[in-house]
Amino acid sequence: MIDPTTHPATDETIAPVSLPELRKRLAARLSPPATKLSLTKRGSQSRVWRGVGAIWRRLVLFSAIGAVSAALTPCPARATEVPKPGSKDARVRNINYDPDQVVSIQGSFRHAIQIQFGPGETITQAALGDTISWQIAPVGSIIFLKPRERAGPTNLIVVTNADGSPRTYHFNLSLGTGQVMYGVRFHYPREERALALLQTQLSQAAAAQALETSITGSALDHAVIEGTRNMNYTVQGDPTLQPTEVSDNGEFTVLRYPGHADIPSIFAVDVDGTETIVPYDVREDFVVIHAVYRQLRLRRGATVLCIYNEAPPRNDRGDRTGTVSNVVERKVKGQ
Repeated sequence: MIDPTTHPATDETIAPVSLPELRKRLAARLSPPATKLSLTKRGSQSRVWRGVGAIWRRLVLFSAIGAVSAALTPCPARATEVPKPGSKDARVRNINYDPDQVVSIQGSFRHAIQIQFGPGETITQAALGDTISWQIAPVGSIIFLKPRERAGPTNLIVVTNADGSPRTYHFNLSLGTGQVMYGVRFHYPREERALALLQTQLSQAAAAQALETSITGSALDHAVIEGTRNMNYTVQGDPTLQPTEVSDNGEFTVLRYPGHADIPSIFAVDVDGTETIVPYDVREDFVVIHAVYRQLRLRRGATVLCIYNEAPPRNDRGDRTGTVSNVVERKVKGQ
C-alpha cells in the first residue's frame, strides 16, 4: 500500500492505488502497440508513476535495440566443414562424422586423395557431380579421388553400409592452391564411446569371472582339508615310496610329498586283493585322492608300499553338492 502524499502547491491528497488497479492500468498502457505513455499533472508528481514511466521508457528502448539487432543480424548459414590437419602431417586430415554436415575437400591437380571411412564400412553408392573433371575409385571402405583437369567445384555423395545401417556423406570438391590434402579419415565419436564402454564392461565381466573362478578354486582346494581329519594310517613296504603325511576327512585322502618328489603309481586294494588304479590331482606338495580307501598300494617299478586305513569307516560329510566342496554346488543346466 502506498502512503498518501500531499502536494505542497495544491495541498491535494493523492489517493492510494491498489496492486490490482496498478496492474490494470499497466496492462491498458502497455498492450496497444501504438500506446504512448502520458501522465496527468497529479500523476507526474507521484513517485509511483514516475517509476512506472522510467520502466516503460527502458522497455521501449530495449525493444527497439532488440528489433534493430534482429534486423541487422544475418540468418545463420552453415558453411562446409574442412577436415582438420593431423598432428604429424597436415596433409593427412581428420574429421568427425556428421550426416547433416557437408565436408569440403580441396584437391590439387595431379594429386590423388584418399578418403577413409569407418572400419567394416562398405561403400554401396558414390554419385559424383562432375565425372569428367574428377576421377573416383571406391574400394571397400576407401574412396580415391583425383582431379583430371583444372575445373570448377562439384559435389560428391557417398552412401555406405555400416553393420547393416546406411550412412550418407556429402562432400564439396574444389581445386585450390592451399594446403594439399593427401588423406581424409572419418572418426565416429559416439560409436567410439559406445565401443569403449562395451570394452570396459567386457573387461569388468572378465575380471569378475576370474575372481569367481579364483574363489571357486580356493573353495575346492580348501574342501580337501576341511572337517575332522583321520591320521590313523600305518604303512608297510619300501620307505622310499612313503609320503611324509597321510590323512583323510571322510571323503578325500591326502598324501604329502614335499619338494615335488616323484609320485608313484597309486592303486586301491579291494577286499579280494585286486588292485584298481585311482585318479588323483596334485596341488603343490599334496596328492589329493577323491575317495577314502581301506588300503592303498603304491608302486614304482619293483618297489611296493602298502598304506592301511586303521580308523573305523565314517562319513562326516552329509551335504552333497556335486563337487568336492560344501560351499560350491554343481548344477546341471536345464534342471
